[in-house]
Parts: sequence; structure tokens; C-alpha cells
Amino acid sequence: MHLLRQPRLALLFTGAALNEIGSWCSIIAFWGYAAYRFHSGPEQIALVSVMWMGPGALFSLVSGWPIDRFGPKAVMIAADTLGVISALGMMWSHSYGSLVVLVLVSGTVGAFGRPAATSLPPRLVDDDQLLAGNALLGLTTQLAIVIGPLLAAVVIALGSIRTAFLVDAITFVVGAASLVPLHLRAVESSGDDEPSASDVLAGLRFSWRHPTVRRTLMLGAAVFFTWGASMVMEPLYVRDVLHRSSSVFGFLQTLFGLGLIAATVVLPRMGDRVVTVGAQAGCVLASAATIAGYLGSRQLVLAAVSVCLWGAVTGVFIPPFYTLLQRATPTDTHGRVMATASMLNGVAGLIATPLAALAVAAIGVPATALIEAAGMLIVGWWGWVRIHEERSSPSKAAATVG
Repeated sequence: MHLLRQPRLALLFTGAALNEIGSWCSIIAFWGYAAYRFHSGPEQIALVSVMWMGPGALFSLVSGWPIDRFGPKAVMIAADTLGVISALGMMWSHSYGSLVVLVLVSGTVGAFGRPAATSLPPRLVDDDQLLAGNALLGLTTQLAIVIGPLLAAVVIALGSIRTAFLVDAITFVVGAASLVPLHLRAVESSGDDEPSASDVLAGLRFSWRHPTVRRTLMLGAAVFFTWGASMVMEPLYVRDVLHRSSSVFGFLQTLFGLGLIAATVVLPRMGDRVVTVGAQAGCVLASAATIAGYLGSRQLVLAAVSVCLWGAVTGVFIPPFYTLLQRATPTDTHGRVMATASMLNGVAGLIATPLAALAVAAIGVPATALIEAAGMLIVGWWGWVRIHEERSSPSKAAATVG
């Protein structure tokens, strides 16, 4: 990707990639720390997980205003600094209670850092490079999903669980340092009210008023829901439906990651034809088919092909998702809009996880997956029909994009 030929952007994306890899080291470490150091039971492990996921659903409502008020660079540096403190704190935590509090702090770092990161590309690159910028930013997260757990396993084996927290702290320092030389473009005021810390619903109201943003977020919420449900369904699917070992689970996750990364790498070559609400709806429809072929089947070969295709569809969905939101809204509101997207991601995951657990217990993984796929088909078809109805009506088409 030619954007990496620009030294400052290359430094930023390298720092972001290392930061994400370090975060995955920390995630593996605090789960392991709770289980092996403090001998936690299932309920305590679940509480640690909720403390990490919860801030994305709760604090993202308030993370948008400082991003729009002080800029994404300042918020990201502050979040990385807090990340150093939380990582070192977890490294030296001596009780389960202190670990839970520090995991909550770590989750809060992500609740502010992720919306700030997705607000950066429009302030760094021209509009015709925006999709490529978002793809590169997404690639940092995707590489971390593949590399982070592996690195955690290596550093824990060579040192200890505490070593993984130290790696996370170091990568936060690198991430903050990579931001310092960045010069962001000046942002002209859109004429909207000055962002206020007391108005936590500003991002939701602003997003709802814009048809393109509203529909894009609704399609995104469906995708986010499947991610939360899959956290419960996938390991049970491998164990109870395929009757295979945990190594097969790891193999399937690797295939998903490979599809995700491959699609993201080639995404900029697809151009703006994938940056439309119609294309987003098409990805939701395709996701329904791949989920049905993966979790709804009982054949390993079909599952392997489907999970790789699911990763590829996800790779085509996510960077255009953010590009659409960025193009449809003024730059000085991106913090609130991206925070709203992050909040939807967190809320969808928190809702989907227990619902999927209840459904799997009642009817099994394949039936639950097919019901989930049917819901995705309904949402995707709704998005497809709505956008084509508006294209056929000149008065409505003027009010939306894509």
C-alpha cells in the first residue's frame, strides 16, 4: 500500500500495529493471570471479561466529545499513557480485586483510543486515499488478532505472565511516540454546537439525523451482533458439532484471519464502488451465507471454506463502514460519530453473548447459527431494498449517499 511510503504515516501504522499486538498480549495475560495466579472460577473469569468489554459499551458515549474538542491525536496519546499505567499495574497486581479494577481501566483505554484512531484518517490523507487509510488502520488490528496471542504464548513461555503485561506497556509507549510527529490537518467548524461533556447522547442524535449514517450503523450493528454471538458459539461448535480438538478451533480462527487480512490488503484496489450503503448491505447478506455454511454445517471442509470467506467478507465490510461514516459527516463531528459506532459494537456484543448462550443451550449451535443467519438476511435485504428505493426516487436520493 503506497501510503506506507510516507514516513510519518508508516510510523503511525507501525506504532498502531505494535500497540494492538501488545493489547492482545495483555488480554491473554489477564485471563491467564485470573485463572492461574488467583485460581478464579467461571464466574470470576466472566467478570474479568465483562470488565474488559463493558467500557466499550458504556464509556464510548462520552469518548466522542474530547476527540472533537481536543483532537484525536491528543486523546490517543492520553489513552496510551493511561494504557502504560494500567499494564504496569496489572503486572504488579497482588489480588483478584485489583486485577478486575485494572482490567476495567484497560477497557476504558480502548473505549477512548479506538474512536480516536478511527477519527484520524480524514485528518491525514486526501479523500481519494481515505479507503486505503482506513484499510491500513484496520490491518493493524487484524494482524494483531493473528500475531498477538502467538506473541503472548512465546513471552509467557520464556518469562512469565507478567512479561506479557510489560510487552503491552512498552507497545503503548511506542504507540504514543509514533503520534508525536504527526501534523493533522486543520478542521473547519461545521457550525454544529461545541461538543459538551454533559451531552452524552449528542453522537446518537447526530447519527440518527443523517440517513446514510443511520443506515450504515444499523447494518454495522447486525455485524457486531454476530461477533458477540460467535464468541460463545465457535468453541462449542468445534467441540460438540465437529467433535474436534482445540487445535481445529485454532485452525479455523487462523483461516478467518487469513481471509480478513487478504481482503483488506486488496480492498483499496476495489475503489469507491465498495464504499456505498448498498455494498454494506451486500456484505451483510454475504455474511449470512457464510455463517450458515460455517456454524450451521456439520462438515469440516465446508466449515473451513465458509469461515475463510466470512473473514474476507468482514474485511470488505469494515474499512468501507468507517469510510462511509467519515464522508457522510463533518470532520469536527467524527469523534462523536465514531464513538457511537464503538458503543454499538460494545452493546451488540454484550447483548449477543448471553442470548447466544441461552439459544445454544436450548436448540444447539447449528440451529442457533441458522436463526442468526436468517436475521442477517432480513437486515441485509432491508438495507438493500431501502437504498434502491431511494435511488429510484430523486427527491429521496438527494438526502442520502450510496
